[in-house]
Amino acid sequence: MTRKEILTGIFSLVAPGTLLRDALGRIQEAGLGALIVIGDEESLKYMIDGGFNLNVDFTPQKLYELSKMDGALMVSENLRKISYANIQLQPKATIHTDESGTRHRTADRVAKQTGNLVLAVSERRNKITIYKGSFRYEILDMKDILAKTSQALMALEKYATAIHHHLTNLTILEFDNMVTVNEVVEGIKKYGLLYRITDELDEYILELGSEGRLIVLQYEELMQGIKEDLYDLIRDYNNSEETVDKIFSDIRKLNKEELLELGKIAHIMGFGKAYSNFDKRITPRGYRILSEIKRITKKDIELLIKAFNDLPEILDATSEDIAKIKGISKFKASSIVRGLKRLRNTLIMER
Repeated sequence: MTRKEILTGIFSLVAPGTLLRDALGRIQEAGLGALIVIGDEESLKYMIDGGFNLNVDFTPQKLYELSKMDGALMVSENLRKISYANIQLQPKATIHTDESGTRHRTADRVAKQTGNLVLAVSERRNKITIYKGSFRYEILDMKDILAKTSQALMALEKYATAIHHHLTNLTILEFDNMVTVNEVVEGIKKYGLLYRITDELDEYILELGSEGRLIVLQYEELMQGIKEDLYDLIRDYNNSEETVDKIFSDIRKLNKEELLELGKIAHIMGFGKAYSNFDKRITPRGYRILSEIKRITKKDIELLIKAFNDLPEILDATSEDIAKIKGISKFKASSIVRGLKRLRNTLIMER
């Protein structure tokens, strides 16, 4: 499972607004510690010692009251029952752990041995740590999450603005047929860095749960059209044998350091890693610019590119030339020519 998939599963249970998070909040407010294992009795029975079998309905208040005892608690996987209270968990002592406190060492080992979700609330530090398999995550305080989310949103807006400026300059170069490999990989790099910010934001939003509704709206507004524009940029300049989806996936996998190595992006796009290729002039197919024209469908764009091969040929075509394409009417052909001229004139004025 990916990190995001693990966190999605975890925060569906412990995000603000959930019953389990309510219980954890009460334990923290009281300055108590707790060790809670989520799982069914059969999968954990062999490592349980002492305590007592409850099998009572789960409520935040009950879990909080039971946490006042020294032992661990077991809650059913569906979070409907509190199965055991005040138990001693005995995982294999040979399982490696870097944790220091007894409670956290036990939680880490139980999670690694069973794969179950285990929660440890630190009495001294008043922090909640989540373990699942070898995965470890410390839940942030609400004020810290909100501060980090605010910073990430500002960074996202900054990158989105930088992308907009870059694409405007790229469009001017495309109309002049002066695009080089460098401009394309620089643009894709900016998208890649933006998506690194979205990875952070996705985690914060998961952790915020029901408290993150307003942030989700801001996030969605900033991301509107971003993926579609990147796909069109890739379609325009893809020089490899790979599909657009595969290239997008490969770019998303690059970390920040790899994104700053433009040779890696150039290689993914099929231009090779050599920086000597970066000044090579390349021609767009026209997907991105054509998508800017109103009343033109994706099917129309495909027909145009199939008929004329690339953007310079489309720009040189008259409305009569375009109207000869089966599936494009004279009216639409005129709209396309006018739309391209209007876009070009707008860019000239903005210069």
